[in-house]
Amino acid sequence: MRRIGEVERLDTRLASLAQAETGLRLRLGQVLEVLGRGKHFELGFSSVSAYALERCDRSVRWVSAARCLARRLEALPELRRAMALGGACGRVSWSMGDLLARVAQPQDEVGWIELARSRTVRQLRALVLEAIADKVGVADVRGVVGVADERALGGAALREHAAAAPSEVSAAVAVAPAVAPAVAPAVAAASASEDTEEDASEEMCTLTCTVDREEGWLFEATRALLSQLGEHNVGAQLEALLAEGQGTLLAALPRGALDLDRMDSADTAQQRWGEELSRWRAEAEARCEHHFLGSVVSSRERSGSAEPGQGAEGVQCGVAVAASLGGASLEGEGCRELDAVVRGLSRALARHELELSRLILSFHRAEGWRRLGYASEAQYARERLGMSRSSMAARRALALRLERLPAVAQALGAGQIGVEAAVQVVRVATPSTQLAWVTRAQQRTIKHLREEVAAALVAVRVSGESNCPPPLEVEMAAFHELEQAVVSGSACQPRPANDSRVEHDVSGVLLAEPASEERRAWLVMLGSLNRWLEGGLQVSAAGGRVGASSIGSSAGRSTLRLRVTRATYVWWRGLEAQARRWLPRGMSFLSFLCLSMWQAWRHLLGADVAYGQIYIRDRYRCTSPVCSRKDVTPHHLQFRSAGGSDEPANTTSVCTWCHLCGVHGGRIRAAGSADLIHWELGPPRSPCLVVHGRERMAA
Repeated sequence: MRRIGEVERLDTRLASLAQAETGLRLRLGQVLEVLGRGKHFELGFSSVSAYALERCDRSVRWVSAARCLARRLEALPELRRAMALGGACGRVSWSMGDLLARVAQPQDEVGWIELARSRTVRQLRALVLEAIADKVGVADVRGVVGVADERALGGAALREHAAAAPSEVSAAVAVAPAVAPAVAPAVAAASASEDTEEDASEEMCTLTCTVDREEGWLFEATRALLSQLGEHNVGAQLEALLAEGQGTLLAALPRGALDLDRMDSADTAQQRWGEELSRWRAEAEARCEHHFLGSVVSSRERSGSAEPGQGAEGVQCGVAVAASLGGASLEGEGCRELDAVVRGLSRALARHELELSRLILSFHRAEGWRRLGYASEAQYARERLGMSRSSMAARRALALRLERLPAVAQALGAGQIGVEAAVQVVRVATPSTQLAWVTRAQQRTIKHLREEVAAALVAVRVSGESNCPPPLEVEMAAFHELEQAVVSGSACQPRPANDSRVEHDVSGVLLAEPASEERRAWLVMLGSLNRWLEGGLQVSAAGGRVGASSIGSSAGRSTLRLRVTRATYVWWRGLEAQARRWLPRGMSFLSFLCLSMWQAWRHLLGADVAYGQIYIRDRYRCTSPVCSRKDVTPHHLQFRSAGGSDEPANTTSVCTWCHLCGVHGGRIRAAGSADLIHWELGPPRSPCLVVHGRERMAA
């Protein structure tokens, strides 16, 4: 147990890092917002999201939040300065600035900042709602902010404890005379704020299913089908499966066979418990605020009164000053100059993220939030650090995994890989494979790295082996046969006996290698996939058991662990309990859901269209190394005007933007054959990204 002095020093350092991160993230959001006005096209990227994922190494959601706040702050110079540097009213954290930017106007932003100086984020949110309620009515405000925000706010209990006196609410209304119904859409977006992320993350749980290998492959094939239909998130995919399965049961069974009221009552009870828990949490936070409010306010004032440069380190000071000036300071910069700024900020943020994550883990182990008087870790994250609980938990989890993967931590700290690459690598790497995965992350775009990590996780689950090195090219090609079988519709039919492409292409290669034992996970997984493809959906529908390989420790069984919302979990278990007595003997509930989905949607697969075989080979995905769009068109690597043929080796699938605006617009160059394309993205004389096949090269 750490002494209280050590906990306080950790707290001070964490708060300092969080302040520095606000300036870095705000500046990055400003640069991305300027790039998003069309300059990312010149670099060969079809969207800002695709650009940010590859060049910033950050998730789409993270980047979208940064851009959104930067855009709003362009009209609010005082709030922007308070977030980046501090000011007369003190420094404003990210979570508080995100809230103020939704309602503040140029004529009243100083008043809102002054109002926020002595408030917690929770109190300020309640005052914002009261101010809007005075203009548009309580009922309208509730309709605007939605149920998610009401839970995050703690409902009436929060407003009761937030306002110390009625005069404060009146002051909020007076400060915001321009708040009108037009502001309501801005508050509606609060459901996408970090505070709402925090609330949603608390309702997640793990759904565990132990299944036969063929059922596991049926589930993977069904996920590929749902991905083609537009559902990429595992939670949304499971909801779609449950909806389709429930509809199938209602249509096939006698009236009243399913007791939906009992399922609804269980869900209602869970909702009531969640609402009561939120009320208790809000009340606990309100009661604990007097323990830390004074220290938080004085910390804001100290950081706000510091001269520019004090309390900052090196480049972070210059970044904070630049962020306070806004995106207007970037006008006139070329795409290559802006890209260089983005890369520099991303490397600085990666180093910052590593230190911050380690400190968060140390603070968590010391139960620092409890010892400093906070009601919960979520309250500490929001009020002291200006971040959501889910963001804090994600960083803690990253630091925990990096403790046993020092090579990954070293690469992240040295800027050799980015944050998103590190997040992907720690999902699958072990102490014995970490060096290989770090090397692979340096050689791949984020799009390709995600594909390889996802395939490796399937190999680990199917084979039961913990160590799984990065895949070979032939192994990835064999794994992609599953998705090719899905999009072509051939997964619905048994494979001809003389067609054993996986066995020929992969097993022979692996068995010929001296170190094939190291690739046991891939050998077992791909052999199992080949056997499932031979039988297709027929094997799963019959409830038969595919013979287990003698290699591997899972004995033909695998465990699925899926993160879902509490509501989805209750729905799954309730429907499973009622459906089990009606299912055919030997058929699992998971198999029934998957087969119901295939029965309903299989008619959309395998459409006979021009270049259809090319699209199936490329899995109806853009083959650009940084684009994941699916509105594909055929592109001839050697133009037909230059004598190129329609042969598959000369044809690849690219999305409409990459084809028309990218390749034919001169922003993307693609050469070679379809199985080994050489890509160059950006200006012809100074490309920002070069990829040969799947290997990223030095630009």
